Formats: sequence, structure tokens, C-alpha cells
Amino acid sequence: MCKDDPTMKYLTQDQYDRFQEEGILVINDFLTPSELSGAIEGIERECLARKEMTTDAEGFQYERQGEASGDPEAKIKAGGMLRKITGAMRIPELKEIFTSAKMVHCIEDLMDSDVYYHSSKVMFKPAFGGAAKPWHQDAAYWRQFEPRQITTWIALDDSTEENGCIWAIPGSHKLGLIPHVGRELQIEESRIDLKRAVPIPVKPGGLLLFHSLALHMSKKNLSDKRRCAIICDYDSLPNPMLDSYVADFADKNGVWKLSAA
Repeated sequence: MCKDDPTMKYLTQDQYDRFQEEGILVINDFLTPSELSGAIEGIERECLARKEMTTDAEGFQYERQGEASGDPEAKIKAGGMLRKITGAMRIPELKEIFTSAKMVHCIEDLMDSDVYYHSSKVMFKPAFGGAAKPWHQDAAYWRQFEPRQITTWIALDDSTEENGCIWAIPGSHKLGLIPHVGRELQIEESRIDLKRAVPIPVKPGGLLLFHSLALHMSKKNLSDKRRCAIICDYDSLPNPMLDSYVADFADKNGVWKLSAA
């Protein structure tokens, strides 16, 4: 693929080459100010509608006490801080972003194929203790599929080293799937060249893309500022999507095709 190739719809040749080499790419100011404010308002509306909830339900998951972020048996933190909303595509403002022409064209450029919806979520990392996420590859959670997915991670807040931005290892998508262990399905640090790890701060409205085999993690948020992001995963193969909350958009096989490249 080259920049003058008519199939290149959104990215520059440099951006395309960088993603192929590193497995990660940041695009600043991907969202317009109105898209950014709309996404925040949509999430706040959904959270407000469930303000009386005190346990995980409907894809809304709470932060847990201690370091047990992935343990559904652990008690939720005081105040009921949210950790995740699965099925973020059900929020109209987020669906508009995830299915927008610029988003689909961006993924088409990287995949050079049709684009299929895979899954989506809102990830909260609350101030004063939002849990860390250990080193992992997203493909470890989707072993039933070929690891050809691309994740789009959009910052709604200023994502910094202080409040738990993503760290990644450029080029690690070329290593293949590494064994994962434990409840969190994490990679033992002894298997990772930590000297190659780099922080990836992202400004509000900025887009971070990474291959499903790219090694990444995030640290605990000990700052006084929240770090919230919206995430959508796309597949280049017609695999059934993982999101039951937007099943009405899928065909009889559970596949939601977003484009024909």
C-alpha cells in the first residue's frame, strides 16, 4: 500500500508504515470538540441512570478493593467507582464515533480488508486508586480467533504517566502470542524486555491504535485526576462479535460488517 493508492482513505504513508513496524500509533485530535463532549455526556447519562446500582450488572463493572480488579468476588470500593462498561457501542454518542467514516477508513487502511465489529468498552481509571492493568496482549482474551484485530483507544481525559496512561513495547506484535497466567491473564515480567517499554500519553480526543498482539499495560492511578477512555476493537475476519448488548446489529451468524474495503 502507498499513499497514492486509492485504497488509502485516512492515514498517511508514514502513519501506515509506523503502525506496521511498531504495532502502535497515536493520532492526535482524532475527535472534534463536539464529539469529545458528546462522548462524555453520553457516558455520564448512562452512569446516572444506574446510580443506585451496588453490584456488577448490565455490563457495568466496579473497581474492587485492594489489587483485585479482576476478581468479581472482591468487595467494591467505597463510593462504587466504576472500572468498566462493556458493550460501549450501545451508547449512541459512542456508536457514532466507532462507526464514523473516519474511523472505519482508518481501520481499513491498516487492515487492507473488510472491517468487522468485534467488541467495545469504556475504561475508567478513577483518581486516588484506579487499578493497574498488568502486561498483556488483547489476543490472549480472544484465543478462539486469529490475532488480526486492531484496538482503538480514545482518551476522554488527559492520559498521563501520573494518572495511568498506557505503556507499550513497540514492535512486540511481531513476537506472536506469549503465554498468559493468572486471573488477569497477564504476562510474567520475566518474559518481557522492560527496557523497551515506553509510556504513551494521549491528549483528550486523541486516538491510540494498537495491534491485538502488542504488549501493553497501565499503572495504578495515584493522582487526583481521572483517566477515562473509550475502546473499540475491530476484526479483519467475519468472526462473531463478542458484544451481546448490540446484537441487533449483527447478522444471523453474529457478524457485524462495517465496511467493504
